[in-house]
Amino acid sequence: MTHVGWRRHDEVGAASVVQTVIVAPALLLMLMVIVQFALFEHAQSVAEDAAQQGAEVARRFDGSEATAHDEAERYLTALGPKMLTSHSITVRRTQQQATVTITGRVISLVPGIHLRIRETSVGPTERYVPPTEEN
Repeated sequence: MTHVGWRRHDEVGAASVVQTVIVAPALLLMLMVIVQFALFEHAQSVAEDAAQQGAEVARRFDGSEATAHDEAERYLTALGPKMLTSHSITVRRTQQQATVTITGRVISLVPGIHLRIRETSVGPTERYVPPTEEN
């Protein structure tokens, strides 16, 4: 009877090892996916802030596309230098409005998941409007 008891204990131990071998990678993958989407949210926030900073510079009376691009690039580098593996900054300034768009790919923690972001900030351009006769 003792021999049968040991055998049953060995089978339970083997089943536990098999369960661990199956469950542990699945749990690790779930954790990595959660962290990947946290990185996505953070990268999106950084790109949004950089676009807003660039648009703020472009909107100024003395602003330009070049200074807005430099400001957005500086902001991206300061807040998240490795958050976006490849990014591009597009600045458009007209007499009416300034637009800064940042696109890029978020760093990938999980193989096969390649997330892209696109953040745009738009605002009116500061300009001098001469007074009218009514004012």
